[in-house]
Amino acid sequence: MAKDLIGIEGILWDLDNTLYAANQEIYDSFNLAVARAALECGLDMPLDQAQRMAWESYERHRYSGLIFVEEYKIPFPQLHKSIDRFLDHTIVAPCGATESLFARTSCDHALITHSGRPWALNVLSRIGLRPWFPDERIFAFENYDFESKARSRRPFEMALGAINRNPQSVIMVEDTIENLRVPHEMGMRTVFLHHGSKPEELPDYVDHHCDDAQTLLEKIYSSASG
Repeated sequence: MAKDLIGIEGILWDLDNTLYAANQEIYDSFNLAVARAALECGLDMPLDQAQRMAWESYERHRYSGLIFVEEYKIPFPQLHKSIDRFLDHTIVAPCGATESLFARTSCDHALITHSGRPWALNVLSRIGLRPWFPDERIFAFENYDFESKARSRRPFEMALGAINRNPQSVIMVEDTIENLRVPHEMGMRTVFLHHGSKPEELPDYVDHHCDDAQTLLEKIYSSASG
């Protein structure tokens, strides 16, 4: 893998469970925030039932709010904006090792997330990586009009433009396999972070896989130094 990462000049990152590892507490918090947001947007059901539905939506679609948009017709922008008011970024644990590895690599970085911009800014500051992601290199869901990373080139084109790199010198890093298909078609190398739970088979559009962001950055640093 290290040999294949020679010549990397830019890295496009997903945020949640990619730049940091999400645990059960964080997933519970996400789904509770989505449930509370849905109720604020007019959903008429008990909070615990809405939270269970958010979990089911995440397990089926990798997005906790989709069920409320598709089945209960809550406008997507309204729900998305409301979610941020119920999120607590302090549950994300800082990781000094990742911050140190960012400081050792010379790549340009950009962020593409399906989360909201307030959450992205707060989490990047929380985990110590904000210096590597200036405002113009942070692309939250609302910044690319809620076009799914699994289907649209737009967020990737915006991020490539922000770091001024061609796709062949850039890698896209994700914990959601489906979100790697489009950047692979665009000519980027793709990296799936599996946190120790690698599937038995991976699609052809996944070029590399590894445990976590730290492992990937160590390999990139080793490639550049060797």
